[in-house]
Amino acid sequence: MFVAVVVGLLLIPAAAAAQSGSNSLQDIDPADGATLTASPTVITLAFNQELGPDDQPTLGLSCGGGQPQPVSRVPEINSDRLVVTFEVLEPLPRGACIISWGLNDALGNPIVQDQSTFRVEADPPPTTTPTGEDDGAATDDATAADTGFDQIPAVANPPSTESSGSDGSTGGAVWLGRVLSTVGILVLFGGLALISLGWPEGPEYVVTVRYLRAVWLIGLVGTVLFLIAYSAEYNDVSLGSALSPSSWLDLKDDGWAGRGALLRLVFVIGSGWVAMRPERIIDPTSAMWAWALPGGAVIAAALSGVGGPAALIGFVVATVHLFGSAIWVGGAALVARVVLAGPGEEDLVQATRAFSRITVPAILVAVVTGIAEMVRLDGGELFSSSHGQVLLLKVVAVAAMLAVALAARQQVTLRLDRAHEMTAPLADRFRRAFGAETALGIVVLAFSGWMVGLTPPKVDPLASQRYTREIPLVDQATGLDATVFVGPSRVGRNGLKVEVEAPPDGITNLELQFVPPPGTPARSVLQPIPLTTAGTAWLPQSVGLPFEVEGTWEVRIFASTASGVVEGLANTFRVDPADGTASTATTPPDGDSTSLPPVQTSIVDQSTTTAPFAPNPEPTGEAPPDPTGEPTGEPTAGDG
Repeated sequence: MFVAVVVGLLLIPAAAAAQSGSNSLQDIDPADGATLTASPTVITLAFNQELGPDDQPTLGLSCGGGQPQPVSRVPEINSDRLVVTFEVLEPLPRGACIISWGLNDALGNPIVQDQSTFRVEADPPPTTTPTGEDDGAATDDATAADTGFDQIPAVANPPSTESSGSDGSTGGAVWLGRVLSTVGILVLFGGLALISLGWPEGPEYVVTVRYLRAVWLIGLVGTVLFLIAYSAEYNDVSLGSALSPSSWLDLKDDGWAGRGALLRLVFVIGSGWVAMRPERIIDPTSAMWAWALPGGAVIAAALSGVGGPAALIGFVVATVHLFGSAIWVGGAALVARVVLAGPGEEDLVQATRAFSRITVPAILVAVVTGIAEMVRLDGGELFSSSHGQVLLLKVVAVAAMLAVALAARQQVTLRLDRAHEMTAPLADRFRRAFGAETALGIVVLAFSGWMVGLTPPKVDPLASQRYTREIPLVDQATGLDATVFVGPSRVGRNGLKVEVEAPPDGITNLELQFVPPPGTPARSVLQPIPLTTAGTAWLPQSVGLPFEVEGTWEVRIFASTASGVVEGLANTFRVDPADGTASTATTPPDGDSTSLPPVQTSIVDQSTTTAPFAPNPEPTGEAPPDPTGEPTGEPTAGDG
């Protein structure tokens, strides 16, 4: 019932936002696919509905293989608020150009967005070049593009998540929110576990109740901050624009990382039910829910880190690791801040003994599972990757925490074995020891939060992309060996990955041409590939190749190498309808050596390429296990 209420509250603003997104583009000038004799001076968008007072039209323009072109930042909107005009500030070069337009609401959320293309046939007017400069520096970059081509720039070498989220206030807010949320979740669960297993008198103390409420509040504030910053980063908007809970729901599309973040909020809010009245953890009638709600928050934190080889096993190991860490760190914090707040009766002695007893196996579990995760995600590359280097710092902090923990438990055994009350000197002595243990635990969790923003060496940074066609293009004469991956290979936008195995260097003018089935009105797609050496270039599906019709398409590769020129080496692949059903249109004849059956592959072995991916230990051509079989959105280690 509680979860339904929370989800319902989150859906109300989402529904309102959906209602405001009914506007659409009626006309665009230059028209999509137009060929112009001269560069346009303005670009005009005509919408079918009046723009709201807070609606924000946007426009980007690129030509000549993806080179950005300057347009006015503030457009002109006519009195009817139906027509928007952007000024083109400089003459456009000859060749194909792409208009990327959009309409956003007041919070920066997209209402409608799309792309269109046109071609300029004339060169820009000549400019006066100062004496001494190279007059031949200006070249025609668009000679490879023919009329009717849709030209999209690819990204060479996929951006590492080591840099994403680490710049500016958004990256810092993501880290801070994640750390505060994780500390609150683990410390709350560990404190409740100690009360249930070894200190049933705890809820009778006012200081215990205040402490648990404060810990829960820290976790709640951290989780909300984490969701705001995560949503801002995911939607590429400011922190202020991501304050609306409706924008948080977009995170469900970011794989298990986003879903885990949303579940984390639900369970953290639910954990307030037991934090407000901690006696519920020892009441048989409510103990099940008192364990389940904070325990669900721990599992949700582990969900945020699903990814890497053997993802399902990794998720289980990460979950066990977080539970062990919660009992260790959370128990130490409760003992230091509450149990040993001052002298007391025998129950304080029993609570300290119980903590020392139950945390020994918890420490063992946390250390063993942490080592397992290190082997799974980093292997032997601890010094050669940023993730491994931060992990080494975390290992140092864990070692110091372990040394303090072992010394403290030895003193507990020696001094409290026959004690019947907690004297002031004993309380002060043990409070300092367990306080240091807690502080080191928080440092460890801070390093863990840092590691989540980095890509482990054994994780494919393109694991969230799904490719359903694998198309080899090999030219024996020039030594060019490339493989093209396309997915989902349906009508509409498609992701692209290009792996060049050879030659290792000396590649120039690398392009792919995607030709639609004969007799169809669809446009060809000319795709420049910015690789000059062996490696990988890619396009995400969101801005990928626009296939307009189903059937058998042809992909041709053009390149120059030291051994010669490759001109139009071709292979074919099938494009299915937009609904995903098998295509029945325009199939190659039987026996056609260029036809390819569909090859299902999510993560491709990189062991023979210089692309910046770590090889899988046992390449199988299949995706690693996942709790639902879906690709993950954040290939990182668990929060613990």
